[in-house]
Parts: sequence; structure tokens; C-alpha cells
Amino acid sequence: MKANLSFSRRILLICAVVFVIVALVLALGVIQPVKAEASLGATPERAVLAFWVNISLNLLSALTLVLLAFRSKSRSWISTSVLVMVGLIVLFLGLALADAASAYQKHGPSMQSASIILFICAAADFLGGALVVITTFLRPKKT
Repeated sequence: MKANLSFSRRILLICAVVFVIVALVLALGVIQPVKAEASLGATPERAVLAFWVNISLNLLSALTLVLLAFRSKSRSWISTSVLVMVGLIVLFLGLALADAASAYQKHGPSMQSASIILFICAAADFLGGALVVITTFLRPKKT
């Protein structure tokens, strides 16, 4: 039972680190190329704002995972609900990043690196979100 709790804590902390890395990569590797995007019909101001929202939600998700990993001793209905919500939110963040990546693929060679970075970040968010949801139900039940 104790091994199962420590394993789930480790997985949640690893997912939190992945979400922080995604946020840092987006802030350092995607914002600048998007700001400089000058293709016809591009709205870099709105895109940059959307990326900052994504970054903020990734960081908030990471903080929530860290708090729950250290504070929660078992699987209560509150921790289960919060972890499932965090997992689903991160899955939707990954979907938004995949959508942006596919849109930037069509903007020409100047946005190819940003598109590749976005696909990698989307994959990391998908993987992390799925791991959070799976790990939620691996945690030991409250007795």
C-alpha cells in the first residue's frame, strides 16, 4: 500500500515537471516566432495571448499536482475529482497546441520550427494528462 502511494506520488511529480517544461518551452521557443509572424491573415497578438493562457494553465496544473502529491495521503473523492479535472484540462491544452501546430505548418518555412516545437509540447501534454488520469485510480483508497 505504501509503495503504491509513493509510486503514484512520483508519477504525479514527474507529470508536474513535464508541464513546467512544456510551459518553459512555449515561453522561450514559440512566443518569439509567433510575434514575428507576418503572413497574410495572421493575428500574432491573439495567438500570443492564447499561448500565455496555455502556459499559465500548464503551470497551474503543475502546482496543483505538486500540492496534491505532497498533501494527499489516499484517494478521496476530492483528490480524485481534482486530479481527473487536471488531467482533462491538460489533455485539452495539448489539443489546443496540436491545433496551433497544424495551423502554423501551413504558414511557410519561417514557422516550421515553432510548429515542430508545438507538436512536441502537445505530445507531452497528451502523455502527461493521460498519466495523471491513470495515476488517479492507482492511488490507494481511503480506509
